[in-house]
Amino acid sequence: MTQDAPRRRDPPRRRRPHLDPIPGHALPAGDDETAAAPSLRARFEAAVAPGPADGAAPRDTEVARALAEAPIERIAEVVYGSNGVFLLELGAPDPAIPTEPLRAVYKPVRGERPLWDFPRRTLYLREVAAYIVDSALGLHRVPVTVLRDGPLGPGSVQHFVQVLEEQLTPERAEKLDPQLRAVAVLDVLINNADRKRTHLLVIDGPSVKAIDNALSFLPYPRQRTALLSLGGSQVPARLAKRVQTLAHDQVRMAALITRLRRLLNDAEVEAFGHRVAELAEDPTYPVLDDWDGRPFEWW
Repeated sequence: MTQDAPRRRDPPRRRRPHLDPIPGHALPAGDDETAAAPSLRARFEAAVAPGPADGAAPRDTEVARALAEAPIERIAEVVYGSNGVFLLELGAPDPAIPTEPLRAVYKPVRGERPLWDFPRRTLYLREVAAYIVDSALGLHRVPVTVLRDGPLGPGSVQHFVQVLEEQLTPERAEKLDPQLRAVAVLDVLINNADRKRTHLLVIDGPSVKAIDNALSFLPYPRQRTALLSLGGSQVPARLAKRVQTLAHDQVRMAALITRLRRLLNDAEVEAFGHRVAELAEDPTYPVLDDWDGRPFEWW
């Protein structure tokens, strides 16, 4: 992303309560839903009931069904990472490379490490929720992500994308800037608390794909991002228009809210609706604290 433009540090004229953090404000702990929530199996069954293509972008429906239903032919553990992650090879062709099998990243709920600020056994649901929001906005930055009852139980399954290995020329690299700004809009709306640089993959095109979206949708401002330098700048007009169109389309917004209610709790869904409305009214990237927005170890 280009760094030539000076960064505006002054806050918006009127604070957006679901988007703009309060400096020095103590963060509440996440609710432990273990006692009040339905069982893991009941919650999973309710979430998958409409089918794997529900909420998918039209161009993704075939891949979504294959990710959820194609037979699993191979599974291997991805050894790095704090949670259990597995690579699946499915009995279906990859849409981008028909000669290759469809591969996917499988994150079972039983492999999730408990976190102090997120309800337990919910990270896999948040992965899918992020994809559904991305699809509703038509950004196509998040690889297709669905729910599946895999070899280790319920989890999220995300299309594995091939990273571009060649060095980009400056001209081709410049094409990624608008896509990074689109990822930043998505992260504002889903309140992504974990946007590391390593979660931004460049694939052939070139195109940016945003992975590892589980730490999102908290009901209070908690955005932490490697795209911190955008804080205070205006959202590009074409992206602002997408947010405003979604915010003002009652039918589309109601359908999105219904889908998110199967994956998130009521407070999280309500806060998401407020973030959409606030960003539509004032399309400015939130100004984040340097430390909270971008911990040094992310670089």
